[in-house]
Amino acid sequence: MRRRTPLFVCALAVAAATVVPAQAAGAADPPVALPGMPERLAPDQKCTSFAGRPLADAPWTRRALGLDQVWQLSQGQGVTVAVVATGVSETVSVLKGRVRALGDARGDCVGRGSFLAGIAAGATAPGQGFSGVAPQARILAVRGTGTRGEADPGRMADGVRAAAQGGADVIVAGAPLDGADPRVRSAMAAAARADALVVVPAAADGGGAAPPAPAPPPQALAVVATGPDGALADRAPGFTRADLSAPGVALVGPGPHGDGKWTGSGASLAASVTAGTAALVRAYHPELDARQVRERLLRTAYPGDLPALDPYGAVAGSAPEAGPAPAVETRAVRLRGADATGAAARTAALLVAVGSAGAVLAVAFLAAVVPRGRRRGWRAGRFGDQAAGGS
Repeated sequence: MRRRTPLFVCALAVAAATVVPAQAAGAADPPVALPGMPERLAPDQKCTSFAGRPLADAPWTRRALGLDQVWQLSQGQGVTVAVVATGVSETVSVLKGRVRALGDARGDCVGRGSFLAGIAAGATAPGQGFSGVAPQARILAVRGTGTRGEADPGRMADGVRAAAQGGADVIVAGAPLDGADPRVRSAMAAAARADALVVVPAAADGGGAAPPAPAPPPQALAVVATGPDGALADRAPGFTRADLSAPGVALVGPGPHGDGKWTGSGASLAASVTAGTAALVRAYHPELDARQVRERLLRTAYPGDLPALDPYGAVAGSAPEAGPAPAVETRAVRLRGADATGAAARTAALLVAVGSAGAVLAVAFLAAVVPRGRRRGWRAGRFGDQAAGGS
């Protein structure tokens, strides 16, 4: 038994040093049990009717964005966020009582618009950890696509204009906008007159080898999607210009019915996260106009090749300096990708090695001390006894 004790301690120490990094590495894994929210429906595909699945755990974005801290200051109360997409269903439990629709945007056959609205302003449901960024903001549903999610640039531009005229404080577009399109320029002018901030995805949702999205209008806040590691997803769609990055990979949100949850990825989701943050800022700083809110989101972002959204900094940070926001590069930016993954792996390996070395040293110490302590009956020894024992 005497020789088993050090070995048992060694096993426990090595196990502890190995398991902790593995758990830390897996803590940000995207949800795998939730259904994927479609972007559009095929001509013969029925409307989305599945209610999704309940999820008790909080999504990774809640901690990554520091939402529990920023909600102590602002939850978006009194601010209206317009979602220009496939419509927003009024039966979504986390949006109950806070949805107003224009025209035929009251229904959502696809579910994508309801998903985006929930990410921006969904409330927490009992027994579920999900919440949108601004859980007390109001939603204005505006249709910007065909009924089945078909892309329609003209209708998207008209939707932005209608949202501005309908009293929206923040407008999020469900698809990229072409800043060279006269219809888009007209819609942006209407938004400027109405003091509404327009947030757009800098890239299209989905993957593939499609050409980069066109340059968005300069007045809009263009956003790209990043994952839990802060990097663009593999084979992410290309873009021409982006102002900001925000979480948009493996996000959790509501479907068009009930309180079940879905998952999805794309720049439109990152734009919805940013729109929710803009609602937090507008509620906490009602003295700021749309242009100042845009500048604040950029100036308080985490610095990098592409600034990363910081909701708490945007709400609680110091006021932005006077003058225009920093110029934004039009080239494709470099975000952390394979290098970050390799660095994380090296860090985990280093932690394991250090923990294992410490365990070995501890075992060596115990192997020397425990037998002597037992021979002395665990009484304190004296230098003379130690010398005699050595001779």
